[in-house]
Amino acid sequence: MWILLVEDEQKLAKSLQKGLQEEGHVVEIYHNGEEAELEGLVNDYDLVILDWRLPGKNGKEVLTRWRNEERPFPVLMLTALDDVDHRIEGLDSGADDYMSKPFSFEELLARVRALGRRPSQMENDKPISCGPLELDARKHQVKICGEPLSLRPKEFIMLELFLQEPETVYSKTQIAERVWGSSYYVSDNTIEATLSTLRQKLSDAMAMCKEIDFEKEDTIIETVRGAGYRLFKEALDQSSSG
Repeated sequence: MWILLVEDEQKLAKSLQKGLQEEGHVVEIYHNGEEAELEGLVNDYDLVILDWRLPGKNGKEVLTRWRNEERPFPVLMLTALDDVDHRIEGLDSGADDYMSKPFSFEELLARVRALGRRPSQMENDKPISCGPLELDARKHQVKICGEPLSLRPKEFIMLELFLQEPETVYSKTQIAERVWGSSYYVSDNTIEATLSTLRQKLSDAMAMCKEIDFEKEDTIIETVRGAGYRLFKEALDQSSSG
C-alpha cells in the first residue's frame, strides 16, 4: 500500500517507516500538519497514519479539511491522549480507527491490514438501490433522490453491506469483519460511532428530499434488539411509493 505517515516525533516516524517498508508498503513521511494536509489533497493514498498533535495544524484540523474536500482514504489516528472524549472527537472528525500511544507495532500492522483491506464480496460493478437510495461502488458514489451524499470510507462500505442484503441482520462482529476486515481490532464504540453518523446523514438527506414522505426522526438502519442491525427496507420502499 501507499501510506502517508504524519508524525512529528522523527525517531518514531523513522521507526514506523522502516517497519512498514519491511512489510512491503511504500511510506511517505511528513512532520508538519500543513504540509501533510496539502499532500492529502492532491494524492490518492491507500492509507494515512495521522498523529493528533502536530506543528502547523493539528491532526484533527487536517483530517477535517480532508473530509470536507471528500478525500476518501482511510485514516488511522495516533495520539498520546487516551480518553473517551478525544477518541470520539477523532472519529467524528473522520478517522476510521484510533490508537493511543504507546502501542504495539504488531497491533499497528493488524489495524493497517484491516483498514487497507476491502472485502472482495463487497465489490460490485453495477449500482444497487432501494427506494430513493442508490449506491454505485465503482464510482464510489451514493445518491438519494438523485442528489449526491458524501460518506466517509467506512460509512460507504457499511451502507453497501446493508444495501446488498437488505433483509439480513448483522451483528457487530459481522459488521467488523465485513467493513473493517477484522473483528479483533475494532471496538464497539468505533462501530457504533460509524453507525450513528451514517444514520444521521441518511436521515438528513431523506428528510430534504421533497419527492418522498420521510420524517427526519425515522431511521434507515434499524436496531434488532439482541441480534444486530439491518436496513429498514420497508421505510425506504414506502417513502418511495408514498
